[in-house]
Amino acid sequence: MICYSLTRMRPALLSLCAAAVVTIGMAGTEANAQSRRQQRDDARTCAGFGNSFGTRAYSECMRDQQRRRDFKERDTLEKMALTSQIAKDGQIMAERARRQRCDRNPDRRECRR
Repeated sequence: MICYSLTRMRPALLSLCAAAVVTIGMAGTEANAQSRRQQRDDARTCAGFGNSFGTRAYSECMRDQQRRRDFKERDTLEKMALTSQIAKDGQIMAERARRQRCDRNPDRRECRR
């Protein structure tokens, strides 16, 4: 009985796995393409500063560009976390105020849940 149901489900499972592999592959390809674009942009920036490929100054410039990008991403994530915390605190304060209004006057429309 179990073998029969697995046999019937096999094509669906194979299709699902194939779709997952394609989706993951496309996401990885996009991330690699973006990384290559960033490296090309960094190389142009460093070359624009007058640094030649293979020199110590060029390597330091590339490192600095990566560090700048990493700091920017970290700052963005910190701002998002702060915004999320502010929103959560606002919801808590609004709920607390609603409860206080309901405690004072339980006949309010917002208190009849």
